[in-house]
This record gives sequence, C-alpha cells and structure tokens, in this order.
Amino acid sequence: MGRRFSLLFLMIVTFVDADTLLGLLKKIENNHTLHMTYQQKSFVCTPYGVETVSQLVLRTDVNSTCLKYLNDFRQAYPYEKPFAQTILHVQQLYSVEGKKDRCLLKLRSDHSYSESLIEHGYGRIPLAFEFEDEILKYRFIRAQQRAQKTKAGIWSDMDMRNCFLTDDKK
Repeated sequence: MGRRFSLLFLMIVTFVDADTLLGLLKKIENNHTLHMTYQQKSFVCTPYGVETVSQLVLRTDVNSTCLKYLNDFRQAYPYEKPFAQTILHVQQLYSVEGKKDRCLLKLRSDHSYSESLIEHGYGRIPLAFEFEDEILKYRFIRAQQRAQKTKAGIWSDMDMRNCFLTDDKK
C-alpha cells in the first residue's frame, strides 16, 4: 500500500498538466528572480506578464531623479521589497507553467504570483506586452485596474508611477 501511494504521489507531482510542472522553490532572490528546481534541474523563474519594481532598479534608462523616487517609494512601502517572501515559501512545490521565456507561478488562491504583484502595485503589465492567452490578459488587466483604483503601490505616487511607466528598453 505504501509503495503504491508513493508511486501515485510521484505521478501526480511529475505530471500535473501537459504544459505545467511542479517546481520546488529553492531561493527567493527578489520579486522577479525565483530559483526553482524540477527533477533535480535548476531554473530561474521570472514572473510572466509583469515588470516589477525590483526590475526598475536594474533598468539602464532610469534617471537619477527616478532612482530617488524609487528609494522614497521603497521607504514608504517597506513590504514591497520582501513581498515574494511573504506569499511564497522556500522548499514548497508550486505549479509552474512556461510562457515565452518567463514562468507563470500559480498560487493556491487560483491567482498567479504575477497577478499578486500587479494587484499590490509592486509591478505593472509591461508596455506593449503581448499575451499568449486572452483569459490571462483579462485577469492581468483587471488586477492592474484594481491596483489603480485603490491606488496600491506604484499607483499611489504620481512621480513613481510616471518613472515606472517610461517605455522599457528590452
């Protein structure tokens, strides 16, 4: 009985869906860099369909004034920087779907990690982003509209929002 249960568990872990796998979260570097493993192979999970505040720090087109707004924002929103650590747990399995060169990490709440970042105002849908899936596009747009309506995160500060909404150079 125990051997049959183990085999069944292994089958469920390995084959959740044809396009989905269960990855083990090994390390959270920041809100846009998650280190995971699948079948003892390491990979970096970068959230699909969202540009995070953490990524803004690394962009080369951000001027010194915007960097000052970013630092002010991070002081006003101390929960932004460790956001991933508050909703994700290292050594836990997550359903992950590959999308373009990114991943869609699903949470137990039926939301994705990307949607949570957007809804909390810690990220936004990149300008001119082309979604592969219309349902995801709708869900992400609705999450961003909720953030804008409630003035969450970047949507609460006009200076930060304007810096964040400059065209990204990719």
